[in-house]
Amino acid sequence: MARWVTSKSSLLDFISLVVVYAPNEFPQEDYLSPEEQLTLTMAFDELRFGLESFLRSTCDPQVFTQLESLLERSLQHYEQGRDVEGAHVLQDFEAIAFP
Repeated sequence: MARWVTSKSSLLDFISLVVVYAPNEFPQEDYLSPEEQLTLTMAFDELRFGLESFLRSTCDPQVFTQLESLLERSLQHYEQGRDVEGAHVLQDFEAIAFP
């Protein structure tokens, strides 16, 4: 499966996509098969990939741990039906990751 996040700047763009469409309003892309369509789980896997691949090397270890925690908290909010809180935590992640 192709990656949505391929650079630090595409991670920033992807965060915006997740904020707008999570938890279950992701656009259906006609060029993707049904199993490749973006879901909440896939989106957060991609966010974790971007964090690890493009921010770890430039982050202070404590900041990196904080960013990991924010991603998990955001996902928990979305999974519990608290979409606004999930989006706000993801925006907090963005503010720290991209000051």
